[in-house]
Amino acid sequence: MLQFCASQQINDRPFAFKATGIRVYSFEEVLYHVYHYWRESVEELLSDRMIAWVLELGHSYLAARMKELARKEPFTQRVLDFLRLTEYFSKDELTALQASLEAWEMRREWEKLRERGDYFVNRGEPGKAISLYKRALQYEENATLLNNLSVAYMQTGAPKDALSCLIKALRLSPRNFKILLHCIEAAILSGSFDDAVRLLKKAHNSNPSHADISFLTGLMFWEKKDYSAALEYFGKAIEADPGLPYYTYKIVDVHLAMRQYEKALNALESLTNRDVSYYTKASEIYAASGDIPGAIKSMRKAIDASRDKTPDAVLYAKLAGYYRQDYDPRRAEENIQKALSIDPEHDMVRLENARIKKGLGRTREYQSVLTDVLKSFKERYRAN
Repeated sequence: MLQFCASQQINDRPFAFKATGIRVYSFEEVLYHVYHYWRESVEELLSDRMIAWVLELGHSYLAARMKELARKEPFTQRVLDFLRLTEYFSKDELTALQASLEAWEMRREWEKLRERGDYFVNRGEPGKAISLYKRALQYEENATLLNNLSVAYMQTGAPKDALSCLIKALRLSPRNFKILLHCIEAAILSGSFDDAVRLLKKAHNSNPSHADISFLTGLMFWEKKDYSAALEYFGKAIEADPGLPYYTYKIVDVHLAMRQYEKALNALESLTNRDVSYYTKASEIYAASGDIPGAIKSMRKAIDASRDKTPDAVLYAKLAGYYRQDYDPRRAEENIQKALSIDPEHDMVRLENARIKKGLGRTREYQSVLTDVLKSFKERYRAN
């Protein structure tokens, strides 16, 4: 059955959902997004920013109704009434969604916040997850939340904060071996080597054959810049669990630190699974050795290997960066635009966009993009 759009005019000013990076141009597209990504749309569903955008489209009636819905409880009814603002979805479609909404609403608030935090960590934006995990901890302090917060801290380069969380998590869940391993890693990366040694002994007593014990011992030597010992223990980790590529990637990192580029490539080529991570790591080796064309070739293979998955903005941003280093501004701009079309809010994408603008001599655009990025960093820091 044909349906008329709420707006009969072409709109060239999109609304960008921050959580997913998806841009929409009509009210119907907003409804479609909320229906399929309702968890990610929670914060923006009836926000002032969205209402203002709907007003810009000329839908004053819809904007007024949205303001009314923003005051409604409970959550399930608010979402369903929003999706009923036009006759875009059938009764059966909304009934099917209602069950999922009600089940989610019955969960405790901390679980909802944790789920949203996990979403950002999995997207490679841990900075956005930290405030969500902290809000969740205000409802309930448990080992799972503290562990997930520590992962976000580790990914943002804050191992001391991660260690503090993990010590609390271990007190709450002293037999959790996974948390113990995370605690050892955080202790190593924060330079607390005495604590790391003590915890490694505890882990060894609990599970002496676990490959991560050798790996973490190697990581400690890596942090101490004892590269020979690091290689030895990373090798032992591979012997204990040859199916985990991450151990091999750390051996590659050691060879890169020693500027042994051929050995780094040889170590990498021992892996049989040539996936996105493999080609991404290969591009790092080529870039470190000064072979930027080789890095470009490998990064393009990484993108090709990810075709069957959700497009990755970071891969395109990295490729754009290599083209920038290869003094090919046209291809750099082309690929950063692809990255922005996928995820315009991603920090790495925005920073690479700023670098490319600077390289092109577009100083005003560079300063504008950089100012926006730094502003969002400051706002997020204050929120955390």
